[in-house]
Amino acid sequence: MKAGIGVRLFACLIALLFVTPTLIVVATSFTSGTMVVFPPNGLSLRWFEEVFADPEWLDAFANSLQVGLLAAVIAMLAGSSLAFAAGRGRGIPPGLVTALAVLPMMVPLVVAGIGFYLVYVTIGISGGVAGLAVAHAVLGLPFVFVNVLAALKGVDRHVEEAARACGASQTRALVRITVPLIAPAALVGGVLAFVSSWDEVVIALFLNTPEFRTLPVVMWGQVRSGIEPSISAVATLVTAVSLVMAGLILLGPVLRRKLRSLWRQQ
Repeated sequence: MKAGIGVRLFACLIALLFVTPTLIVVATSFTSGTMVVFPPNGLSLRWFEEVFADPEWLDAFANSLQVGLLAAVIAMLAGSSLAFAAGRGRGIPPGLVTALAVLPMMVPLVVAGIGFYLVYVTIGISGGVAGLAVAHAVLGLPFVFVNVLAALKGVDRHVEEAARACGASQTRALVRITVPLIAPAALVGGVLAFVSSWDEVVIALFLNTPEFRTLPVVMWGQVRSGIEPSISAVATLVTAVSLVMAGLILLGPVLRRKLRSLWRQQ
């Protein structure tokens, strides 16, 4: 019992160490002063109003949102395909597919950024939504792959065989039986891919242009020139979006039941 209490206290301490910096940043975003100080000098929403009135911040929000959504879609398609290749494919060793799918998690971001930059310059792709989304999709692909592969391993093959025995083709059995079962796992992986794109700055720094910059890149530039409470306000908004995405992941089991119910009704 004493060991259990000690472990809980240690876990709470570690959690507090992780959460405290974020709480301080959030608190400073509501300051009424002109400098980032803690505790804040009064409470005000002036810096949030300034952010939403600044075209640079709004453009950066829009760019990050477009890149994140497109990266999530690409990662879901590519990661699910690789998961099927690893779990159901023939001819290619599953271990090789798995190694390739999780490789982006092991490559340093700086190395990946340089690699994407050199490739894009060679083939003549300029910075933009599509180019950065592809790069971010590569980073998010392992999240989709791991989730879908785990879900695929849990699918009973006898269910698909029963569907084919009742006259369904292999493609129809795949679409009507397997896809609904793994769709929630793919969506969770897509949410994680979006979050990884939403706050990614290293590769975005290599691929940004004066006309196209994502939110983390703009924040990085603002921090280098001087920290203002507007940075804290943007950081609070970025954190809020990440927390919403985390909430969607926690609602994964509920979403899985809803999707299965809707699919059966069709």
